[in-house]
Amino acid sequence: MAGASGGFRRRALLLAAVALASIVATIALHSARAAAPRHGPDQTRLILRLSDLPPGYLNLELQEEQGERILCLPLTHPNDTPPRMARFVVRFHPKGCVGTYYRSFTVPGQPAGSVLVGTGVLSMGSDEAADAAWNVVPELLGRLMNDRQPRQIAVPEKVGSATKLFHINDPPRFYSIYGKIAPTATFLVWRSGNTLAVVMTVGQSFAEDDQAAVELAQRQQAHIRRPTRYTRAERFDGEVGLDDPALETPVYWLGRHFRPGNGLPNDRLYGSYSSDGSEEETPGALLYLGYERIWLDTWTQATWPQYAGTPAARAISSWHCTKTKTIEVPGGYATIYGGYKKNYRRCPTEAPQAFTARVYVDGLVIAVNPIPLSLPGPSGFPPEELFIETVNPYGSFKGMEAIIRGLRLRPKPVYSTG
Repeated sequence: MAGASGGFRRRALLLAAVALASIVATIALHSARAAAPRHGPDQTRLILRLSDLPPGYLNLELQEEQGERILCLPLTHPNDTPPRMARFVVRFHPKGCVGTYYRSFTVPGQPAGSVLVGTGVLSMGSDEAADAAWNVVPELLGRLMNDRQPRQIAVPEKVGSATKLFHINDPPRFYSIYGKIAPTATFLVWRSGNTLAVVMTVGQSFAEDDQAAVELAQRQQAHIRRPTRYTRAERFDGEVGLDDPALETPVYWLGRHFRPGNGLPNDRLYGSYSSDGSEEETPGALLYLGYERIWLDTWTQATWPQYAGTPAARAISSWHCTKTKTIEVPGGYATIYGGYKKNYRRCPTEAPQAFTARVYVDGLVIAVNPIPLSLPGPSGFPPEELFIETVNPYGSFKGMEAIIRGLRLRPKPVYSTG
């Protein structure tokens, strides 16, 4: 999905930086596979869900190309695994599921919330296996903290049939997100029948972490008592970036689902985020929306010149063989550019193959499938060429016009601060 990946560069960098941390920040599931266990209960029904968290949290993908799937894997035992834990893994071959969520924003007037929230579950096949798992919880958690043993403390509130609470000061720095330093981490582990579950909260103080862990564990326990399918709608976080109360840029979008008709395919929102205009590939852009085949970048009139003078902005739009079409839209106008992969001296006889458009409305410039600015290649190599897409079902004057006609202003979210 070139559009989605091109529109979410900052998020991709974030995932690369903390993916390892998040994988171990739940229940220590290490493996190369990313499919649910083929045998036993569907443990994806037993974890804490994004919909259980306050506004402002995003999914953190635990493996590259994981997408919307929940990560469910077997425990493994590398050579440096503590002996008791290794014996447990070898004997019972446990499998579990994990999820991790990070805080993007906080609603004013509401508690800040944990920087990072982890959730995990291990469903064991017998009382004996569950007892063995319960006995190695300290070793499991120690592995998550670079073999630093967390401190067990008194439990403020019981969850399930048995509960343990652990603290650790100064968790590894990779548990911090976007510079939000998190000096404390709480692990609340509990047993419900033959199921073991854990909630991790990483934040600013043990008091806040503990309170959040207990509240979230109770919500997860409700799923353990009455499992239901963890739906894609519950996991969807593509609009979270648009719900940030701090977002000042007006949001023009195509809705969560774009259904243009007239022989054009449907499309759906992939994700969104705001920026301070410092993105190297699209300088000055303040808002990014990615659909599966469409991406929309938004500038203000003040920030647009930062991109407008670049080779990427001039590509197609100023080339010799490019054809244009200007249409009126409510409150403004739009120009569609149809061209080719490069700036030919002699124009090809075939129809244009590469398309982009710019919409001027509400003091904004909204670029449809803009060309990203070339970035330096790997060390020792010349800069990468501009990415100009020529294969896209919306790559036509008809397709571009359908996108432009489909743009509408998204209402700002309303939050209660009581």
